[in-house]
Amino acid sequence: MTEVKEFLSEVMESTLPHFLTKNSSVGQWLEQMSVIVWSEDFWLPEGVRWQDLKDTEDLHFPKFYDVWIYPILLALVFLMIQYHWFEPRVLMPLARSAGLRSRPPPPESRPVLENLYRHHKMRPPPAALEKAARIANMELKEAEQWLWTHHKSNRLTKFDLFVNCGSCFAYHFTFCIVGGVIMYRKPWTWNTALCWQDYPFHNLDNDVWWYYILVLAFYYSMLITETLMPRRMNDGRIKMLLHHLTTVFLMSFSWVCNFVRGGTLVLLVHELADVLLMVAKMCYYAKKMFFANIIFGVFLLVWVITRCGFYPFWVMRSVFFEATTYMFMPSAYVFMGLLTGLLILNLAWTILIFRTFLTSICERKELKELHPDSDVEDTDEEMKKTE
Repeated sequence: MTEVKEFLSEVMESTLPHFLTKNSSVGQWLEQMSVIVWSEDFWLPEGVRWQDLKDTEDLHFPKFYDVWIYPILLALVFLMIQYHWFEPRVLMPLARSAGLRSRPPPPESRPVLENLYRHHKMRPPPAALEKAARIANMELKEAEQWLWTHHKSNRLTKFDLFVNCGSCFAYHFTFCIVGGVIMYRKPWTWNTALCWQDYPFHNLDNDVWWYYILVLAFYYSMLITETLMPRRMNDGRIKMLLHHLTTVFLMSFSWVCNFVRGGTLVLLVHELADVLLMVAKMCYYAKKMFFANIIFGVFLLVWVITRCGFYPFWVMRSVFFEATTYMFMPSAYVFMGLLTGLLILNLAWTILIFRTFLTSICERKELKELHPDSDVEDTDEEMKKTE
C-alpha cells in the first residue's frame, strides 16, 4: 500500500509542474489565483506559512490534488467491481432466492411509442394511442402492452433496491471494520485533544490516507451512479446528489485543512448505523418483516448513541472546546460550521426515524422505508399479469 501511494504521488508531482512550465500562460493564471484562494491568513494558524508544510522524513501532509484525483480513479474501480462482479454474482442471486423479481427486459424499440410514453407516460389520449399504434403497425392492445412493458423496464423495483442496499451494505460494513481497526490504534481516538495539539504539524499516516481516500471514493461512486443511472424521481435524485456532494465537500475541506484526525472521528461514529440500516432495508424489501423490525430497533438504538450522543458530545465537544485552544484561523470556524450543519441533518433524520417508528407502533403497521421513493413500486403481482 505504501509503495503504491508513493508511486502515484511521484507521478502527480512530476506531471503537474511539467504541464505548468509547458503552458506558461496557464501557469501564470494559476499562480495569480492561488495567491487569492490559498491565503495563508485564512487557512493557516498565525505564524505558519505554506513553506513550513513541506514533507520531511518524519512528517507527511495531505496534498490538495489527492482528493481530486485518486478518489475518482478508485470510484471507477469500485463501480467496475460492483456492476460486473459483486451485484450479478452475489447480490442478484441472493435477491432471487429471497423471492424478489427483477424488471422485465425492455421491449423492441418503437420510436413512435417511445415518444408517446415520453409525453404521456401510461395515460396517453385514446386518439393519440390509436394513431401511434397504426403508425407502428400494431394492434391497440399490443401498443398498450408495449407501453406497459416499457414502463416496467424503466421503474425501480424492490429487486433493484435490495441489490443497491446490498452494495451499500458491503461498502459501509468494510469501512466500519477497517475504520475500527485503524482508529483503535490511533492515540487521538482515546485523547481527542491530540486532534488539535501541535496543529498543523500532524503526520498523515499511510493507513489513514487510504481510509480517507477509499471512503471518499465510495461517495464519488455514488455521485456517478446517481448522475449516470438515474431511475428515481427527480426530487429523490436531487436529494441524494445533494447529500453525496455535501459529504464530498466536508471530507475534501477537512483534508485540505489537515483536519484529518477530527475527520476520521466523524467517519468512525457515522458508519455503524448505516450498516444496520442497509440490513434492515434489505430485510424489508425481501418481506422478512420480523427480522426487519428487530434490526430496525437495534439500528434506532445505535443511531441515537452514535449520531446523537458520540457525535455532538465527543467529536463536536472536542472541536468547539479543545480545538480553539490551539487555532483561531477562519478555516477552523468554517469547519465548525460544517460540522454544525451535519449535526442539524442528523437531528432532522432522527425526528423522521422516530416519527416512522412511532407511527408504525401506534397504527400497528409495518415499518416503511426511511427514504421513500415515489418511483418504487411493488410490482410482483403486476408483472405476473404481463407474462
